[in-house]
Amino acid sequence: MNLSGALSNAMSGLTANARGTSVISSNIANALNEGYGRREVNLVSNATQSSGGVTVAQVTRHANPILSHQKRLALADQSAQSTTSTFHAGLEKLVGSIDTLGSVADKLTKFETALLSAASDPSSETRLRNISVAAEGVASALRKASTGISDLRTRADQQISATIDQMSSGLSQLEKLNGQIMTANHDGRDVHALMDQRDGVLDNLSEYVPLHVIERDSGEVAVFTTQGRTLLDGRAATLSFESPSAVLPHMTVGNGLLSRIEVNGQTVDIPGSGMMEGGALAAQFDLRDGLGVEAQARLDAIARDTIERFGPGGPDATLLPGDPGVFTDSGMAFNALNETGIATRISLNASLSASNDETWRWREGVNAVTQGDAGKTSLLLDLNSQFSSATMPGSSVLGTVPQSLVGHIQSLTSDVSSNRVRASDALEFASSHFDSVRQSVAEGGVNSDQELQQLIELEKSYAANARVVQVVDDMLSELLRI
Repeated sequence: MNLSGALSNAMSGLTANARGTSVISSNIANALNEGYGRREVNLVSNATQSSGGVTVAQVTRHANPILSHQKRLALADQSAQSTTSTFHAGLEKLVGSIDTLGSVADKLTKFETALLSAASDPSSETRLRNISVAAEGVASALRKASTGISDLRTRADQQISATIDQMSSGLSQLEKLNGQIMTANHDGRDVHALMDQRDGVLDNLSEYVPLHVIERDSGEVAVFTTQGRTLLDGRAATLSFESPSAVLPHMTVGNGLLSRIEVNGQTVDIPGSGMMEGGALAAQFDLRDGLGVEAQARLDAIARDTIERFGPGGPDATLLPGDPGVFTDSGMAFNALNETGIATRISLNASLSASNDETWRWREGVNAVTQGDAGKTSLLLDLNSQFSSATMPGSSVLGTVPQSLVGHIQSLTSDVSSNRVRASDALEFASSHFDSVRQSVAEGGVNSDQELQQLIELEKSYAANARVVQVVDDMLSELLRI
C-alpha cells in the first residue's frame, strides 16, 4: 500500500471514529430520556477507494414496536385506573363513615341522639333546639355530599374538554412531524430526532386513548384507537366537545344536557361506542355519565327515604298528604316524581328551625296549633324509631327489601369504602404492570456501561488512525528532505 492509500484509510477511520463518538455521546446524554431511541453507527468497507477504508453506511435507531405498543396500552390503563381511583377516593371523603366527623352517618347519629336526649326531658327548650340543630345537620350533610358529587362530575367534564384540546394539539403535532420526517427522508437528512419527538407525542396521547400505531414505508405513521377509530392517517381527525359551566344532578347525556365527543363531525358515545375505550378519556366519561350519576341517584334515594320517614304517613299525625314534613324539598312538600337532585334540595322545615321560637313542635307535631303537655314524649320516641324501623324504600335505587334508614347509610358508606379499596388495588396493579413494561423497554435502550466501553474502543481506534497519519506525515517530510 502506498502512502496516499494509507493516509486515505486513516482519514476514513478518523471520520468514522468522530461520527461514532458523536452518536455514543448522544446516547449517554439521553440515557434517562424514555422517548429516546438508542443510535448505532453501521460501518462498511469503502468500495470507491482502491486502497480500502471505511465509511458510515447509516446510523440505525433501535426501537421495539411491540414493546412500545405494550407500554402505551399499559400507560392508558394506568391513567384510566388513576382517574377512577381519584373519583372513588373523593366520593369516600364526601360520604365519610360512621366515625368520620361531619359525615352523613355522623350527622344521622347526632340527630338520633338529640331525639333520645329530648325524650328524657321533653320540657327542655335547649334539648328541643338541639334536635333542630341536629336535623339541619343531616340535611346539610346530604346537601354537601350531593354538591360534592356534582363538583366531581363537573371536574370530569372539564377534564374531558382539556383532554380533547390536548389530543387535538397532539394529533396536529403528529401530522406536522409526519410531514417533516417524509421531507427529511427524501432529502437524505437524519430523522431520528424527529422520530424521538414523535414517539414522545404518541406516549402523551396514550394516556387518554389506547393507540395502535402503523408506520408506513414513507416514514409517516397512521394512528388508530385499539378498537379501530382513525385518529391520524395522512390528516389528523378533528375532535370537538362542548363543556357547560357546571354539571348539575339532573344533567345527563340522555336528556341532551351534556355533550358527546364529535370526531370529524360524527358524534361518538364514550363509553358505549367501543371506539375509544380503555384510557383516561373513557374513564372521565364514565365518571361523568356512569359512576357520578349512580352515586347521585343513591344519595337522592336516601334523601327521599329520609323525607318520607319523617313526612305525612309517618309518626306525626298532624301532617296531611301533601304537607311538608320534618324535611322538605327547598321548603315545599316532596314530589316523588322529582327525586333527581333531592339530596341537593333537602332542608329542614322552617317551623322546626333552631331560630324559630316554636321548637315545641318537635313534641307536638309540625302542624300543631297549640302546645300541649310539656312532658309529652310519644312523638319524640316515635320519630326516633324511624331510624331503626325497616320499611319498603320509595326509590327503586335502594332495592326492594325493607331496610332501616341506618341500614341504608351503613350500606352506602360500606359500598363507597369497598369501591375505593378496589379502585386503589386496580391502580396499584396497573401501575405495577406499567412499570414492568417500561422496564422492559428501558432494557432495550441505552446501557451507559456498554456505551462507555464502545467509547474506549473508539478512542483506541482514533489513536491508531491518528498514529498512521503521523507516521505518513513523518515519512513524507523525510522524503521531501531527501
